[in-house]
Amino acid sequence: MKMIKAALAATLLAVLATPALAQDDGDAQAMQQMAQIFRADPLTAEQQLRLPASEVVVQKIFPPGTYIQMMNETLRPMMDQMMAQMGNLPLKHLVAMAGVSEDEIAELGDGTLAELAQIMDPAYQQRQKIIADETMNWMAQLMDTVEPSFRAGLARAYAVRFSESELADMSAFFDTPSGGKYASQSMLIMTDRQVMAAMSEMMPAMFDMMPVMTQAIQERTASLPPARDIDDLSDEERARIAELLGVPGGETQ
Repeated sequence: MKMIKAALAATLLAVLATPALAQDDGDAQAMQQMAQIFRADPLTAEQQLRLPASEVVVQKIFPPGTYIQMMNETLRPMMDQMMAQMGNLPLKHLVAMAGVSEDEIAELGDGTLAELAQIMDPAYQQRQKIIADETMNWMAQLMDTVEPSFRAGLARAYAVRFSESELADMSAFFDTPSGGKYASQSMLIMTDRQVMAAMSEMMPAMFDMMPVMTQAIQERTASLPPARDIDDLSDEERARIAELLGVPGGETQ
């Protein structure tokens, strides 16, 4: 029994550890299955004929190096700000998101996540800075690697959504000074500080709505039977779980 519970816990931890999952052969198959969910239909003959024109347009609105520029100009500073803001979150807000009752929340102090973390980890600030830096470095490398694929997918999408004449109109506009500037900035502007500042309003709204959502989930699932514990399962069900988790049959009790 203990072996099964330990194996279940280990499985849940493995599911949460996404970087480790990507290194496992079995999970590579899961990644392929996930890719099938987003599989696009092949281009029609007409769309295929439009592809060269759409590639010209995409080259203007998404030139090579766009992702790196986006990371360095906007996302990296934004990550630093997000990490700082996360540390300033009151612990009361965090536990409220977990569905803790208002009475229990009222008993908490006025501390922040950063204050708690600093006590538990004297190197908290330095550790968070290293994590943020390495995360952004990894993301920049990843995005630079997949950028050609994204550009190709974008070209196919333009070939599907726009006619030959529309693509020609766009390309002609992008050849003008104003059009060229718009094209070069059209992707980057989505991560502009002005846009991200407006998007930051989502965070307070999310914290306000989270307890409401949690309560709604609890109410809607109240009529469902509770999830079972290992002790509630039949011998056959325990044996099957042991088989699924690779636990020896003799350790199921």
